[in-house]
Order: sequence, then C-alpha cells, then structure tokens
Amino acid sequence: MKDEDKTLSKINGLLKKDEDLVIVENIKKEDNYYRGKIEINYLNENLSFDIAIPHNYPLTHPNSDNISIIFKNKNYIGLNHINLDGSVCFHPDKDEDFDRKLLYEIHCLKQWIKDYYIYKKEDDNYTYLIHKTESGCINKLYFTNTKNNFPKNSFGTFRFSIFSDEKFGEKKLPVKKLFRLGFEDGKNDTWSHTFVEELKSKTCKKGLYYFIEEEPLRKNNVGRKGIENWNELKDYLLDEFIGYLYKGLKREFNNNYYHENGLFLIIGYKIPNKETYEEHWDLIRISKKNIPIDYKRISKSEVQNGSKRFEHNFKLNKINWSTTENIDYNRFFGRGKLDDKITNSNILIIGCGALGSSLAEILVRGGVKNIVLEDFDTIKGGNLCRANYGLNDMIYYKTDSLTKRLKAISPFVNINSISVKLNHYDLEVIKDAFNKNVDIIFDCSTDTEVSYIIDKLNFTGKTFSLAITNNAKSFVSITGKNLTKQAKTIFDFVENEEPSYFEGTGCGYPTFEANYNDINALLNVGVKVINNNYSKNKKHESFIIQPDFGDELIIEIQEYEYYILNDINSAIHISKSVLKRIEEETKFHYPKEFGGVFIGYKSDLHFIITDILIPDQYKNGQTIFIREPGTLNERLSEIHKMTNGEIEYLGEWHSHPNGPTTPSSTDINAMEIISKDKNINIDKPLLMIAEVNNISFGKDLYIYDNKKLKKYE
Repeated sequence: MKDEDKTLSKINGLLKKDEDLVIVENIKKEDNYYRGKIEINYLNENLSFDIAIPHNYPLTHPNSDNISIIFKNKNYIGLNHINLDGSVCFHPDKDEDFDRKLLYEIHCLKQWIKDYYIYKKEDDNYTYLIHKTESGCINKLYFTNTKNNFPKNSFGTFRFSIFSDEKFGEKKLPVKKLFRLGFEDGKNDTWSHTFVEELKSKTCKKGLYYFIEEEPLRKNNVGRKGIENWNELKDYLLDEFIGYLYKGLKREFNNNYYHENGLFLIIGYKIPNKETYEEHWDLIRISKKNIPIDYKRISKSEVQNGSKRFEHNFKLNKINWSTTENIDYNRFFGRGKLDDKITNSNILIIGCGALGSSLAEILVRGGVKNIVLEDFDTIKGGNLCRANYGLNDMIYYKTDSLTKRLKAISPFVNINSISVKLNHYDLEVIKDAFNKNVDIIFDCSTDTEVSYIIDKLNFTGKTFSLAITNNAKSFVSITGKNLTKQAKTIFDFVENEEPSYFEGTGCGYPTFEANYNDINALLNVGVKVINNNYSKNKKHESFIIQPDFGDELIIEIQEYEYYILNDINSAIHISKSVLKRIEEETKFHYPKEFGGVFIGYKSDLHFIITDILIPDQYKNGQTIFIREPGTLNERLSEIHKMTNGEIEYLGEWHSHPNGPTTPSSTDINAMEIISKDKNINIDKPLLMIAEVNNISFGKDLYIYDNKKLKKYE
C-alpha cells in the first residue's frame, strides 16, 4: 500500500472512532492536503465543516502559527474564534504522535462548539473586529491612544504621514505604512518629538474621521461580523456627514486630502481595556474615481416645509477596508521593557563604539524615551564587526548613524547628539547642563579623561562607567564617586593583559580584542544587573562580571560596596558576597564574638576585598575573640602563590554582639601588633567590626594608620 493510501486509511479510521462525527464527503488527497467534509452532532447541535489536513501532518500548516488541521464553514463567520475565511481558530499543542494529535484536535473542535457556538462564551481579552481588506494593495495606519473622549457622531479631519510607500514581492504589491499625527483640534498622537519631526519631513496628508461609538457590525448577523458594503454603513452615520463627504469628494477636498486619487476615512468606536475603554479606529480608502454615494434631487411636490431638497444614499459598493494597529507606548513595549526609573530618565551615552552602540539599542528597545549620544569619532571598517553599524555608515559620525538606527526602532524615543569631545566645553557649562538635563550617564568611552571630567562635575544623577577587558575576560561597571581612582584600582586588579589590537599601521593606539557576541553577552548581563537594582530600589554598586568556561560554565558577578578615607587618599571595595558570608558566620556564632581574615588585592592604599578566611583555631566568648594561627599562614601562602602574588592578606574582621562598631583598646593594640609584624608585611592593615544580633547586621571599616584606627565613609 502506498504511503498516501496508508495516511488516508489512518485518517478515516481515526475520524470514525468519534461517535459524534460523520464523514459526509470522503477524504481525498488534493495538492498538499487531505480534504473532505465532516458533520459534528454534539450537545443537540449539528454543525458541518470542510476539513483540510496538511500532507506533512502531524507537523503544522505551512506558513501559519501553530495551526495544523483546518476546520472551515463560512456560515460561522462572526462567531468568536472564527477567521475571515470561516476557519476555526485554535492552536493545539504540538505533538509528533499522529493518532493522538488528530483525536485531540477533534476534541478541541468540539470544545469550540460547546464554548462559543452553544454558550456564546466571551473571552476576557477583547477580540478585534477583522474586516475583509482591499485586494491588490496594503495600506496600514498606525496610531496611539489620544483620550479625546469623542462624542458619538462627531466628525472632522485628522493628519497623517506616509512613512513608507514601497512595492513588495514578485508582484510588486503596493505597501503604504501611514502614521497618524493627530486631529484638527490639536490633540496629537503621542509619538516622540524626534519621530514627529521625521514624520513631518515626509509626505503628509489630511483624512476624515467619524466616531460611531459602537462597533461597525452587520445588523441581524450571527456573532460579530463587520460590515462589508457602504449601504450597511449608512445606519451608523449622520446624513449631515454623508452630504459633507459627497460634496468633498466631488469638489471641496483639495490635494491635501488625496494620495494617488484615494482619500482615507477612519471610523472610531469604543473598545474595552483593563481600566475602562479606549478609542479604536478602522481605516477605509475611498477612491476619488469611484465615489460610493448617490445624489438625488427631491421634487418640489415631495419637499415639505424646511426639509431638504436633495438626499444622499450609499451605493452597494464594497468598502475598501485597510488595516490599523494601535501601537501606543504601553502596547509597543508590552512584551517587555526596562524599569520605569530607566525608561523615564534622561540618559547620556558617552562613547558610541562597540559598547555604546549596543547599549543604546538595548535601551531604546527597552523603552527609553530620552537619549543623548556623545562621540567625536567617525565610523571605520574595523568598527563594523562588533558595533551596530553597517557598510553604508562608514565615513559618517557615529552619533549620526546611530541616531538614524535608533529612530528606525522606536517612535517614542527623543534623540539628541554631540559630535565633539566633552573637553570642547567649559567645565562649568557641562556641570550646569548635565545636572539640569541628565539623570543617568553611561560612560562607554574607557577614557580616563572622560571619567576625570565627570568626577569634577559633582553630578547629581547616576553614573555607570562601563568597560570590557581584553578578550572579554571581564565586564566592569563603576559607579559612585571617584570614578577615575576606582577605575585604576579595579582594572589593575582584573586586567591580566594590555589591549593588543592595532588598527592597521601608523601611530594609532591599541584597542581591546573581543568579538560582538562576547561583548554583548556580558553587556546584556550588566544591563540586567543595573535594571534589577532599579526595579528593587537597591543601591547601585560597582560590579565585575567574569565568565569562566572551564570544567563548568560559570558567569560570576561580584558587586562591591565602596568606602573612602580622603585624608590619607585611601579607598576600599568590599565584595557584597564577602559581607553576606561574614553576616552568616557572625550570626551563627551569636551571642559570642567571631572573626577571621580579609584577603584581596592592594595597590598603595586602595584595597579590593575579595574573600575571607575562617580560622580553624580560635577562642571566643561574648566579649572576646582570639584568632589562633592554625593553618591560616599555610592557606595564605598557597593563595598568594596561586595568584602570582596578586591576592594577599589585607586585615582582620570580627563581631561585637549587640554592638557597638567602635574599636576597643584591645582592637587597637591587636592592629598595632599586626602592622609591626614583618612576617605579615602590611604596615596599614584593615579592620572591620560588625555589630550583630539575631535580626540585624551593621559594620564599620577602619585602617590602622599613624597609631590610630581611622574610619572609612
């Protein structure tokens, strides 16, 4: 038996298993489908359907979203979950088992009969009215919510821009994308100023609107079926408007209303949303050469006192419906956006290269509304492999090309640009401009001159200085005060090798090596950390992301609290994971004191505390903690050796159960002894005292200097 015959036999056998189903037209193979007709006798209702099963079943129907078997009857158009061609719209789970899936789809069809044909179930979400659109062209209007509160039967003009006018496919189908600008009374769609200026630079026209308030449905029709002919629309429109439309089409509308001999009319009505209702609009194209209105004079004998001497009636012509889409901000970014504290901020991106160009796109796709781009450089061929530019962008300023790219992504972002270095401006001018107009700075320049300028500004917003190390071994985000000093300490710590790539020949300086994927993999994680902190109202700290794809696939993220002591030019970065571990250890030993050793990186008096060592020998009580050497020295020596001397002993930490965090005389004496111990080799050791109880945890950090313990802020 042929495969085709086997499939037919299987289909027929499975269909006959259902006692409520009758095959009324034999299933046959036609083209790429097995077609026939069935009847379902279910819950005292008898419904018939044409059936089409794809030849590759149980795979889905080609070029459709998770649709496999088509059940169709045009008599049911207008019912919920019936498409314009009469097919039932449901999306069964994908299943590679032929028999199980076919029987399940029959079950889904019967469930539709029960829910929507018999019980007339209404879904929680509004189902948009779908019209049969004009053939031979595609016209689509995009709009936003304007909250105009139109009264019923109000009409007038609206403005729109022809955003694009193209030919599509082999048949060169005309495709026009239209964006509404607003209404005659000045109530505008809520696009960004940048996008509005873009729209106004293109061909702009006027159209007509009419607000009918209720959906344009066929009268006395099963379910919700949209009207198709002009004479059906008459019941929704005032005679005054019909006369106005006729006169305008005949002689009063000028070229501002027409594009290619067509005038656009939008029909508005209320639809429900999560709160109350909103205004939806459907689009009609009216041909100047085929006016859908008849004009008739009324004879004098039929004219009564004060009545009209003529009348207008719609013809039986088909309405040339087009499509519309409400892409209001909340809908446009409904599938996912960044936290409101980011999207509502005025953001400055300094440096639009590998990091900056990708960051800008992440932010715009995340719903950011206001961005300023700063970069003095132009685009070269070498930029294209890892920055968001194309061949056509070469030679031009990065800010100009990136602006063009971002405008093509979101109609809700305002973009300004600066194509010179910040040092072009007086420092006081920058300070005033930034503090008045910028909420967040993302410095992607990796230029110490830029961080130096930002440090001098006393900037009142948030700053994130972002960078990638050579071969994308680390991603660094530095925030807070002293960006330049922080950057030097952190990069001395994480950077194992100097930037190694030179662009061609000549006197150019080297840049870091990293491919597009590696850069963006780390950048996306970095943005997620920042977004998470905003959404949870957490304090922003500097952090380092380091992928380690050895025996295990790990991406390690370490956030660091930052403390400074200006009078001796000292600072501490302490890992939050270290602090969490200390909190756990001290609470575990509460109400007794407990402590241990800090290890990490040191450059002059700038420290990065990366870990702690727990002593294996100690004495402790409620007011005493004595750390014995035990194996600590051996462990410290091994760590020092494994890290080539980079990680070393930095100081001590211990708890004061129930407080305070003030050092005792015992603490001061202990730190003096450590500072003088030549075997330890640190003359200014650190000390952290933790105030701890069962619920709370607090701490203060000190450095032993000039026979005193000085406190960091």
